[in-house]
Amino acid sequence: MDLFESIRKGANEEVLAAIAQDPANAAQRNADGASLLTVASYFGNTALVAALRNALPGLDPYEAIIVGDLEAVRSAIGEGWEPNTRSPDGFTPLALAVFFRHPEIFDLLLPVTRNVNDQATNSQQVAALHAAVAVGDQKAVERLLRAGADPNLAQADGFLPLHVTAQHGDTISTALLVLFGAQTTRLNSQGKTPADFARTGGHDWLARLLEDRG
Repeated sequence: MDLFESIRKGANEEVLAAIAQDPANAAQRNADGASLLTVASYFGNTALVAALRNALPGLDPYEAIIVGDLEAVRSAIGEGWEPNTRSPDGFTPLALAVFFRHPEIFDLLLPVTRNVNDQATNSQQVAALHAAVAVGDQKAVERLLRAGADPNLAQADGFLPLHVTAQHGDTISTALLVLFGAQTTRLNSQGKTPADFARTGGHDWLARLLEDRG
């Protein structure tokens, strides 16, 4: 049985039955190196995350970041874990902390992150700033920009942070990005500008402001 497929289907009972049959199944990883707990977290399956956490003898540092276990992350750093190494499936620790909304872990990792513009080595190519705009964390957006995050850094398909904030109608993050040098006329790989994304999101007023600035 492919337990990762079970997670994608939302079939928690299949995963739990496999773990009950053999507790070692809780430690399975997919071809990208992501654990069952990690994939369940990506799918927002909090019930399964809790069950897997109870079934595992311990968490690796990336799983600890994902579930918000500050003390486990702090202990890992103290024991020599390098907080600038990407997760088995390619994400930076800082981006994971932002995406899963764990500000205390973000506070711990930001000062020891050598390059806030490091991007995932997987197909998504996200950096911490991309994660921050994706979840609408305006405080993290500002702190990352102040720490040197590039507002014009593209992720997969040429998507820029400004494309995301414009589509979401996030005026604060949009203003911060522009203040720190985001180019308001940059295109993604489909040839769309931030103003185009603002209109797609139903924010015509923001589209006009972006066009006026460009």
